[in-house]
Amino acid sequence: MLVHTHTQVPLVCFTTCSGPVCWNSPIFFCLIHFCFCLFWFRPSDHQTMSILIGNMKTFMKPSLTVVTRSLITTSNNKAWLGFSKDQEKTSSHSMLLSKDQSVYEIVTDTVIPSQWDSYLQHKKKLVECAASNQQLKGKLMASWTIVTGDTAFKAVHLYKYEQGWTDIDTTRAAIKQDSDYQALYTAGLPVIREQFTELSKAFSFWPSPDQREGGNVYDIRSYSLRPGSMYDWSMNWSRGIQYRSAVRQDVPYAGLFTQLGQLHTIYHIWCYKSMADRKACREATWHYPEWNDVVANTVPLVKTMKTRILEPLDFSPTQ
Repeated sequence: MLVHTHTQVPLVCFTTCSGPVCWNSPIFFCLIHFCFCLFWFRPSDHQTMSILIGNMKTFMKPSLTVVTRSLITTSNNKAWLGFSKDQEKTSSHSMLLSKDQSVYEIVTDTVIPSQWDSYLQHKKKLVECAASNQQLKGKLMASWTIVTGDTAFKAVHLYKYEQGWTDIDTTRAAIKQDSDYQALYTAGLPVIREQFTELSKAFSFWPSPDQREGGNVYDIRSYSLRPGSMYDWSMNWSRGIQYRSAVRQDVPYAGLFTQLGQLHTIYHIWCYKSMADRKACREATWHYPEWNDVVANTVPLVKTMKTRILEPLDFSPTQ
């Protein structure tokens, strides 16, 4: 509402899509009547409100367009995540956002290019050695190599510790007692230029990583969030994952957030049949109008982001 002063008489105007509406016009009194009814009628009087809005459109057309839009309330947000933003102040993200006690380890090996084949042979033996020791609790879920978006001759391995930190402690102790594993691990170090390890938890609203078949490609999207934005990110993505899954159920593979390593980091892992399939699935998501809101609400939360395309190694449980 705009207030203009002309000589000594105040002129009150409502601005509509067709311009200002003066106080002595029929449209002005209709607007006042409409505002009064908004406060007078109870929210349950849907039929009365529908009639009122219909009369407004008929009477004022084309001067004024009445637009109604549903809003997402705080209670709805809680329904999506299962907890309110206030609980974030008194509980850890690992308790509020994760689906179970499992912990996921992401190991990234940067390999000397000339030693790539030797690395693959040695890594396969190391995986088999670890599987033979029941005290080594890390279950290999996937092993990938970089196709594009990152340094070449790099491998990424995803392990799952089903009992969480207890399994990690058990594994650390067991490795120290397993001389065969230690010797094999040490023998493979000369072919590795750099090794980086992170521990993370899985989002409750994402599916758990499983074994896939076929020659798939995997899109690992990494987001570095602003501290304090984890709840807002999760609230939006708990809805966003529904729209991606609606395109095809097998597209989401894993959603992780770091516990040890680079904190406030999110990993979204998507599985596609091909690069062309990736393009088609991503474009199809935009057919859902709500997807626009998810993107608009989460982009301001991100400091940096990165996407990498990977393909499974021969010995990877998931293909």
